[in-house]
Amino acid sequence: MKLRSLQTKFLWGTLLVIGFVMTAVMVVVEHRQRAAIIEEVQRRGEVIARNLAAISYGPLLLYNYTVLEQNVARVAGEADVIYALVLDSDGRVAAHSSHPERVGAVLEGPAHRRAAQAGELMVQETVTSRGEAIYDFALPVQVEGRKWGTIRVGLSKQRMEAEIGKTRVELGALTLVVLLLGGLAAALMARRIARPVQRLAEGAVAISRGELAQRIEPTTADEIGRLAAAFNHMAVQLVQQRGALEETNAELQRHVVELVDLKSYTDNILASLTNGIVSVDLDGRVVTLNPAAELLTGFFKGEVAGRYCSEAFAHTPQLSDILMETLASHAPIASVPLTLRRRNGSTVPIELSTAPLKGGEGKDLGVIGVLRDLTLVRQLEHDLRRSDQLAALGTLAAGLAHEIKNPLTSLLTFTRHLERRFDDPHFREKFHNVVPRELERINGIVERLLELARPARMSLALVRLPVLLDRVVELYGNQIEARQIVVVREYARDVPPLQADAEALYRVVVNLVANAVDAMEGGGRLTLRAGWSESRDPLPPRRRPPDRRMKFEVEDTGPGIPPAEGDRIFTPFYTTKEGGTGIGLALAHKIVEEHGGTIAFRGGRAGGTVFTVVLPLIAEVPTGPGPADEAAR
Repeated sequence: MKLRSLQTKFLWGTLLVIGFVMTAVMVVVEHRQRAAIIEEVQRRGEVIARNLAAISYGPLLLYNYTVLEQNVARVAGEADVIYALVLDSDGRVAAHSSHPERVGAVLEGPAHRRAAQAGELMVQETVTSRGEAIYDFALPVQVEGRKWGTIRVGLSKQRMEAEIGKTRVELGALTLVVLLLGGLAAALMARRIARPVQRLAEGAVAISRGELAQRIEPTTADEIGRLAAAFNHMAVQLVQQRGALEETNAELQRHVVELVDLKSYTDNILASLTNGIVSVDLDGRVVTLNPAAELLTGFFKGEVAGRYCSEAFAHTPQLSDILMETLASHAPIASVPLTLRRRNGSTVPIELSTAPLKGGEGKDLGVIGVLRDLTLVRQLEHDLRRSDQLAALGTLAAGLAHEIKNPLTSLLTFTRHLERRFDDPHFREKFHNVVPRELERINGIVERLLELARPARMSLALVRLPVLLDRVVELYGNQIEARQIVVVREYARDVPPLQADAEALYRVVVNLVANAVDAMEGGGRLTLRAGWSESRDPLPPRRRPPDRRMKFEVEDTGPGIPPAEGDRIFTPFYTTKEGGTGIGLALAHKIVEEHGGTIAFRGGRAGGTVFTVVLPLIAEVPTGPGPADEAAR
């Protein structure tokens, strides 16, 4: 029989349980038997002591020591009594069954002293001079509440211990018999259980080898029989599921082939894209670089795969910063222009767009970035800017010629008649009135052109937009009142001061308010707004806002600007106002751009025009000349 077999474990388990139970029974029975024997011995000792006290009461009062000696001798003759003695009121021995010579003496020792001082029945366990364990019973004799003496009786424990030992032997024999009978019954039961289980185990081993056609005949209707029936049912189910798994495996293989083809197709798409594709995982490590991205960055996929994007693109930290920002915010970032520094040190202008990469059921996988090469776009923009500059220069030349032609015509007319009509006082008076005025007009046009073209010299200070707008409204107060224009102010409460050139910004507001007032000759509503910039507000091109920005708006209810004229509204010398020079809005556009802001216009809800100026809280002064400066020059 194997030590690890179920039959052996069941047998040993049963024997251990029986042994534990019988041990517990033995301990309990022995404890109770011992307590009963001890209680019986103590009760007998108490009875003997009280009987001795009863028959010694009279002799002790009469000091009849002879009768006392006879009483103790008779008591000492009973079974298990080692000694019997009587003490007088002083604790001296009045009668002693074992040692008559101690009569009149005081017995020494702790047990003797406690017995002599006992006020009621006292039982002590002590040892005689021969080493025999006894129970000592001490009972005081009371006469009218006065202790007249003490009765002491010593009972041997020998017979009590013998009874207890006999009980132990009997209990041990009973335990041994129960263990033998229980072991035999357990062996038979274990054998009955182990055989069907062994057949089940052999069937399970055969199934594990792939032999699924297994069947075990149930021999009983108990749990073992039900287990055999369940095993047979399981074997049938396994045969059926094996067939289903083979079909599923074939289908999965077809799907794997399709997925391989799809992956190859996707890889071909990525390889064919002209835009670079970069993907990073949730830890910020590079996962994918398509061939276009390898060509742009100068790195092969095997070199950077598994490296942190901040390490792989260390030469262009803005690229890794935007990827990590998308990874942290789970929000896409579109069309961010960057200058990519390649591996060989050369630079390429690119446009980066990022988006979170999602898996099945919306699970986050990382971030994907699209790198678009803007080299050709920048070249086309450069060529377009040159065309725009030439067109603007032509417009500027035409406007300048038109503006200067009229005063020059007047000057030429006067110079032709100067020699002939110089002596005419009326002619000289008209000459002095017209020629300086026309020259001053030409000088003013040239001054405004120089102001539009010269580099900015800004004096920055803190400017409050509501105060600036109210200041311009006061400047045009008479015209506003005369034309019955209603002024509506919509200022946000939390408008902070911004850093700007106060006088330059004042001129921008003056131009916008003057155009709005001129557009409403028959009256209307002038609306001034100041507050925080919103996401839909126009922002400077090629720049992502680092923080929130401020804006102010000037809205009128005039006839509005025709859509076809919108592209030329900020062009120098273009104007829709009779008698206007067309330089005001161009100058306003230049001032706003010098502050790092934008100016745009749209149609109002109730007609008219809304001019919106968006400015940073801290002026972003451009380092080079802007498009307006180049156009003006």
